[in-house]
Amino acid sequence: MSKKKYLVLLLGALLIAGGDLHAADTTNPESQAEITAADSTVPEGEASVEVDNGDQPVTQRDLQGLNSEVANLRDQLNRRLDRNIANTQRAVRIGGVLQNRYTAVTKSNQVQTANGFTVNAAILSLSGTLKKDYEEGRSLNYVFSVLGSAPTYNVQPLDVFLQYSILQSLDPEQSTLYVQFGQQKKPFGLEPQVGEDKTPAANVARFAGPLGLDLASRDQGIQLRGDLWPHYDGGYNYRVPFVEYALGVFNGSGQNASDTNRSKDVVARVALNAPVDYSSDLRGLTVGGSVYSGKKDLYNGATLITGGLGKASKIRWGGDISYVSSPIGFTAEYAYGHDESAASGTTIANASRQKIKSLGYTVTLFYQWGEQFLKQARAQNVYDDWWPKTYQPFVRFDRFDPNTEIAANETSILTYGFNFFFAETTKLQLNYNVLNVKTPGAVDAKTNQFVAQFQYGF
Repeated sequence: MSKKKYLVLLLGALLIAGGDLHAADTTNPESQAEITAADSTVPEGEASVEVDNGDQPVTQRDLQGLNSEVANLRDQLNRRLDRNIANTQRAVRIGGVLQNRYTAVTKSNQVQTANGFTVNAAILSLSGTLKKDYEEGRSLNYVFSVLGSAPTYNVQPLDVFLQYSILQSLDPEQSTLYVQFGQQKKPFGLEPQVGEDKTPAANVARFAGPLGLDLASRDQGIQLRGDLWPHYDGGYNYRVPFVEYALGVFNGSGQNASDTNRSKDVVARVALNAPVDYSSDLRGLTVGGSVYSGKKDLYNGATLITGGLGKASKIRWGGDISYVSSPIGFTAEYAYGHDESAASGTTIANASRQKIKSLGYTVTLFYQWGEQFLKQARAQNVYDDWWPKTYQPFVRFDRFDPNTEIAANETSILTYGFNFFFAETTKLQLNYNVLNVKTPGAVDAKTNQFVAQFQYGF
């Protein structure tokens, strides 16, 4: 067979493939007419290929014409795939996290509570791109998720924000900068920022939860997130910036709540990462610091003193260090709170105030074996639903003191845990918690608790 016949057959096969895609899209007559018109158009000045049954050699003009036709067909196919096939970044990406939990109290000197099964959290998320920038990656993205959790199971918005890339986001060797507007996580600390599916233990650290400084909840506002001086290891497609920073302005009233006063809360964080290659022993080493400053209304017990004025100060400081690597790793962080409250008997806005200082910290040590998080294992040519397993035993100490001026007023939790990762988003968490709650003038409340939680994502 001559070269010219071979090239003509190749072009015919491509045209047939294009015709199949064209024939499959029969739901939109208007788009059909547009695609048909595009197929029948040959740019002016480009040569067409003439079929010759003889064994004549292919000329340079024939090759140029064939290249032009193939280029046109490739562009048409790309347009159809981008417009009609639901697997591009323009499509809506659906995800979610489900947590089924069993809790049992094994020992307690307090009134016994019921053991039982619960759906600890059910999260459904939608995300996508509203405007995609193919040249520099300055895209406009959105995230929307809802949460239903025990004990009420009321479905409420969780993350609801827009994200725009101010700087380019395609070159891994360049810095990035994003702006996020809406309800989102506050940039404070390590554990308060991670999602519900990323916490090492079944329960969030005490200082980060609602019984502490409530740093893990979402808030409504705007923040800038970016990094500087990234280090890129092309062999493993591993990127780590030397500096990560975030600055946010929020209502300060919490998740799914309107602002209650005229003040705004400011949150900032800076983290330094070890700028090393993927194979380095220092990979995963991070040191960070956070600060939170805002105002809140002043209360004397349940009596509102400065409604809508936001006169009482609310300050948080935090520091953290982590080494997340294989097979050993650790995370350690602390948070210090400084809040104003009305002194006893205060009934007017300018009356005396008292300062409440709180302190919380948590330390987690873990050891893991398996290949779940190794890029070379994840890149193997295997079935899409196969993941290497990873086993992760850990021990955590968690302590929070709501008022450091009062003796014997803290809560400490020692957790022995084991995480069994079936897949990247699926794990079985086994926790044995030893709680000791101290109250001034009362017997310490000591409770041993077993928690088994199966978490799976999609």
